[in-house]
Amino acid sequence: MSTLKVQEIQHTGGTTAQTIDSSGRILTPARPAFRARIAGSTGSHGDTGVLVFETEDFDIGGNYNTSTGIFTVPTTGLYHIMFRCLTSTNASGAENTSGEYPYGDFLLNGTGLSGGRFYHYVSGAAFHATLVGNSTSLFSSGDEVKVSIGGEFAYSDTNPQYDPCFEGYLIG
Repeated sequence: MSTLKVQEIQHTGGTTAQTIDSSGRILTPARPAFRARIAGSTGSHGDTGVLVFETEDFDIGGNYNTSTGIFTVPTTGLYHIMFRCLTSTNASGAENTSGEYPYGDFLLNGTGLSGGRFYHYVSGAAFHATLVGNSTSLFSSGDEVKVSIGGEFAYSDTNPQYDPCFEGYLIG
């Protein structure tokens, strides 16, 4: 049996690709990942259609565009993407009412990603429904991924806990 003992793996150009700490935890500091939000600092409102998440919490690799709402895939691989928000019935941020059907889609290169629709049927009293989308997909370098809301609106207000979020990362 052979043992390879290293603390750091680097590219020939000197970029650290992986470190292993003394407890055996593996860190991959250059792995593409992002988290962006629609900050509702102007009060209650709703957004529909292709969403632009203008506030980045982090963007390792600089692949998310806060002006267009597009995540551009930097390298071919398996990715996990996520979206979550509360919904509203209109652009003013009013609660959904019974019978409404808020839904959204992950769009890949402008077309709905297979299995990428997420939805919530509202029944009973008025409330802000929750939309959550998750997908693990094989993307190619240069693919463009974005989120679109149809039927209703993504809700946000002055409390950042309610900010709609779009995030993703390279699995491998």
